[in-house]
Amino acid sequence: MAKASYVAGFVLAALFFIGGIQLCTCRNSTSGACIQRDRNALLKFKASLQDPSNLLSSWEGQDCCRWKGVSCNQTTGHVIKLNLSSSNSDSWCWYNTEFPNYSDRLGLGKVDLSLMELKHLKYLDLSGNDFQHSKIPKFFGSLNKLRYLNLSCTYFTGKVPHQLGNLTNLQVLDLRSTIVQGAYADDFQWSSSLLSLQHLDMSGVDLGSAHNWMEVLTRLPSLQNLQLSDCGISNIHFQHALVNSTFIASIQLLDLSFNGLQTPIPSALQNMSFLRVLDISFNSFNSSIPLWLGNLKTLNLGWNEFDSIEGGLSSLINNYCHLKSLDLSGNQFRVEALVTGQNLSTCVMHSLESLSLRQNDFGGKFPNWLGQLRGLKHLDLSGSSLHGPIPSSLWNLSNLRVVDLSSNQLNRTIPSSLWNLSNLRVLYLSYNQLNGTIPNSLGRLSMLRDLRVRDNQLGGVIPRSLGQLVHLEVFDISTNSLEGTLSEIHFSNLSRLNSLVIGNNYNLTFKVSSNWIPPFSLQMIDMENCKIDGSEWLRTQEEVKHLSLRNTSISGSFPMWHLSMPLSYLDLSTNQLSGPLPSSIGDDMPALELLRISDNLINGSIPNSLCRLNKLAGLDLSRNMLHGQIPHCWADSLRIEYIDLSSNQLSGTIPGSLCNLPLQLLHVNNNNLSGTLPLALRNCTQLSSMDLGENRLSGVIPTWIGENNLYLQILRLRENTFTGSIPLSLCRLSRLQILDIACNHLIGRIPLCFNNLSQMTTTGNEGASWFSLDKVVEVMKGQPLEYTSNLYLVVNMDLSSNNLVGRIPQQLTTLDGLLGLNLSHNHLSGSIPQQIGNMKALFSLDFSDNQISGTIPDSMSNLTSLSYLNLSYNNLSGKIPKGNQLQTLTDPTIYASNQLCGAPLPKCAVDEEQVQPPISIGAEDEEQGEGKSEKFWFYFVVSCGYATGLSGVFWILMVKKNWRIAYFRYADKGKDWVLVMVAVQVARLKRKMEGNNNGTG
Repeated sequence: MAKASYVAGFVLAALFFIGGIQLCTCRNSTSGACIQRDRNALLKFKASLQDPSNLLSSWEGQDCCRWKGVSCNQTTGHVIKLNLSSSNSDSWCWYNTEFPNYSDRLGLGKVDLSLMELKHLKYLDLSGNDFQHSKIPKFFGSLNKLRYLNLSCTYFTGKVPHQLGNLTNLQVLDLRSTIVQGAYADDFQWSSSLLSLQHLDMSGVDLGSAHNWMEVLTRLPSLQNLQLSDCGISNIHFQHALVNSTFIASIQLLDLSFNGLQTPIPSALQNMSFLRVLDISFNSFNSSIPLWLGNLKTLNLGWNEFDSIEGGLSSLINNYCHLKSLDLSGNQFRVEALVTGQNLSTCVMHSLESLSLRQNDFGGKFPNWLGQLRGLKHLDLSGSSLHGPIPSSLWNLSNLRVVDLSSNQLNRTIPSSLWNLSNLRVLYLSYNQLNGTIPNSLGRLSMLRDLRVRDNQLGGVIPRSLGQLVHLEVFDISTNSLEGTLSEIHFSNLSRLNSLVIGNNYNLTFKVSSNWIPPFSLQMIDMENCKIDGSEWLRTQEEVKHLSLRNTSISGSFPMWHLSMPLSYLDLSTNQLSGPLPSSIGDDMPALELLRISDNLINGSIPNSLCRLNKLAGLDLSRNMLHGQIPHCWADSLRIEYIDLSSNQLSGTIPGSLCNLPLQLLHVNNNNLSGTLPLALRNCTQLSSMDLGENRLSGVIPTWIGENNLYLQILRLRENTFTGSIPLSLCRLSRLQILDIACNHLIGRIPLCFNNLSQMTTTGNEGASWFSLDKVVEVMKGQPLEYTSNLYLVVNMDLSSNNLVGRIPQQLTTLDGLLGLNLSHNHLSGSIPQQIGNMKALFSLDFSDNQISGTIPDSMSNLTSLSYLNLSYNNLSGKIPKGNQLQTLTDPTIYASNQLCGAPLPKCAVDEEQVQPPISIGAEDEEQGEGKSEKFWFYFVVSCGYATGLSGVFWILMVKKNWRIAYFRYADKGKDWVLVMVAVQVARLKRKMEGNNNGTG
C-alpha cells in the first residue's frame, strides 16, 4: 500500500515535467482548432484501431484538441499529449495470461506510422490496450520530444528496441508487462543516454540475457524509481557490477520482486542511504534478515524463505525509526522471531503503520508487545498458526483500520475492548476457535465496512446494534452456532451492505415481513442451512450475482425473482420446490455460471434453453422427479464442465452431444437410461468422474474408456446389464481411485494388470476441482454410503455380483491404498493371496459367496484398519488367525458356511497343522498334477545332492594320502569297537539265558 502510494505520487509529479509546459486538456485551445497535419495523423491512427465499444466516438469535427485523450499546446495548437490508456489495465496485467474482454480498450495488430507525424508529442500513454503480440515499434525512438512513454500491459512482445535510447528527454518510461507476453531485452547499453530518466518500470520484461542492466542503469544520474519485478534477474547480475555513487545517492524506490534472487542479499543494496522503498518479495532468500537495509519507509521481504531475524522482530523494527510499512509474509519464521528482548523505541511506536506477518509458522501465542505499536493502522497475522486468546492490549491501538487474524487457532471470547476501535474498517477473525457471543457493543464500530467471523464457535443471538453500522458493506457470520432471529431492525440502516453471508447457522432464522423493502442492494446472498420466513424481499434485489438458499425450507413453484437478478451463481438445492422448471430459464439468466437445484420435487422435462447458457460451467439437477430425455442440443461453444442429472426418472439414451462439452464430471446414475454407451463418449477426454450406475445400459464395457478417458478418477457403472469381460484397457487408467462395476453380467477373470492402477496405491487425491461439488454412493462395510466432502479420500474397488471366475490375482495386493475391496457374489476359486496383509489401508473387505478354498492367511492380521470383513459362503478351512484388528471382529456370521474354527467360532478340535484343507472339485486335477510334479523334482534333487556329497568324499580320499590313511585307521578302530561291543553284549545275553535255565531246572 505504501509503495503504491509512493509510486503514484512520484508519477503524478512527473506528469507536470517542468513547470513551463502548458497543456490544454481537451477544450482549452484558444485557436479553436488543432494543427491540420496533427488532426489527419490522429484520424489515420484511429482508422487503424479496433474500437468495438466506440471509445473514440468524440474524434470528429475540426478541433482535435477537444477529442477524448488529446491535449494541445494552447499557443501553437500542436498535439503534445495523447492518453488512450485503459482504466482496467492494472486489474489484469499481473494476474492473467490472457487478455480479458474489457469493453474500454482498443485493439490493433500494429501501431500505425501516422504517430510519427505528431512531431511535438511529449506524452504518450497506450497502456492497457491490446496490440496482439506485435513488436514495440522502432519509430517510437523518433518521437524525440517525448518525456512520458507508457506502453504497460499492452501485449507488445519481442525485443525492446534500442531506438528508445534516442528519447533523451524521457523522464518516465513504463514498459511493464507480464513475462508470458514474451517481451525481453538483450542489452541495456541503449539506455545509457537517458540521462533525464527518473522513473523506469520494466517489470515482466525478461532481462535474463541483459547482463549489463545494473552496470548501465546505476549510472543514470536522475533515476529515482526503478521497478524490475519478474524480470528473470538472479544473483549473477550483481556479482561484477560496480554500483555508481550517484545512483546510491539518488535511488529512492527499488523493486526486485518475483525474481530468482537467492541468499545472500546482494551487498549492492547495503549502502543505499536514500532508499525509501525496497521490495525484494517473492524470491528465494533463506538466511537471517540483516539489519543494514537502509533508512527505509517501506520494506517488503515477503514470500521468501527467511527463517530468522537478527535480534528478533522487535530489533528489526527498532532499527528503522521511519519505517511505515513492513511485510514479512510467507516466510518460515517460528515463534522465536516474535520474542522481544528489548523495549520498542518511541519513534517506532508511532511511525509503523502497516505490519504484515501472515502465512508464517509461528506456532505460539499471540505476541502481547504488538500492543505498543500505537501508530499501527494495518495488522495482518492470518494463517500464522497462532493459538491462545487475543490479548486485550491489541484493542488499545485506536488507529487500527484493518485487522486480519483469520486462519489461526485463536480461542476464547473476542475481547470486549475490541469494540472500542472506532476507526476500524476491516475485521477478519474467520477460521479460528473463538467462542462466546457477539456483544451489543458491536454497534460502536461506527466506521466498520467489512466484518468476517465465519467458521468459529460463536453462539447466542445477533445483537440489534448491527443496524447501527451504517458503513457496513460485507457481513459474514457463516458456519457458527448462532441462533435466534434476524429481522428488519438488524438491517435498518445498512444501506451500503452488498454481501450478506449468514449460512450454516442451523438454528438461525431470517424472518421479515412480506412487504419489507430493504435499504440495501446486495450482490451476494448466502443463507444456506438457515431458516427463511419470508422471501418476497428478494424481488427488490436487482444486483445479486451470487445467491445460495440451499436447505432454507423454501417451497412452492420455482421462484421468479431471479428474473431481476444478473445471477452468476444460483443454489436452491435441498428445498421443497415443485413443478417444472421455466422453459426460458436459460434465457432469463444469461450470465449464469453455476446452477444447483438438486434435492427438490421438480418435475417435467429438462428445458432446452439450458443449452444456451454460454457461461455455464456447472449444472446440478440431481434428485428430483425430472422425466423425458436428456436434451441433445449441447454445442461445442458451451463451457460446461460439470453435469449431474442423477436420481431422476430420465429415459432414452445418453446423448452423444454431451461430449461436445469440456466435461470433467458426468453423473446420470439412478435413472432409466438404456442402450449402449455412445461412441461419442470417447471424445470426453477430460472426464475425471463418470457415474452411469443404476440404469438399464447394456452391451460390453468398451475398450475406448481405458484408451481415451485417461483422466478418469471415478468410474461407476454398477447395476446395469453390461456383459462380456472386463476390458484390459481399464488398466491404463492410472488416476483411477474408484472403480465400481458391480451388479452386472460380466464374465471372465479379474485382469492381472490391475496393479497398474497406481492411484489406488495412495490414500486419495485433492487435485480435482469438482470434488467439492461431487457426491458418490459406494457400497462399503456392506451398505451404501454417500461420500461428499470427503470423497477425495475414498479409494475403492467393487467387482461384486458378476460372474467372474478364476483366482484372486495376487497383483491386487499391491494396491495398498485401497480402503474398500469387494469381490463378493462371483465364482472365484483358489485361495486368498498370502500377501493380503500388505493392503494395510483396507477397512472394508468382502470376499463372500464365492468358491474360495484353503486357509485364511496369517498376514490378514496385519490389516490394522479393517473394520468390516465378510468371508462367508466359501470353502475356507482351518483356524482363523488371531491378533490385531481381527480380534475385534466378533460377529461369527462373517465366517459362516465354511469349515473354519477358532474365535469367534468354536475352538478347533485338532491342531491347526493337522487340519487338511479340502480340495475343490474343480481344482482336483490341477492339484494332483502339481503334486506329482513336485514329488518327482523332490526325489531328483535329493539324489543329486547325495551323489554330489559322496563323490566329494571319494575324490578327497583319492588325492590326499594322509587323509586316506587316517580315514581307514579311523574305520578300523570303529570296526574293532563295534565288534567288541557286539561280543560283550552277546556274552551278557548268554549268561542271562543260562541263569534263567538254571533257575527253571
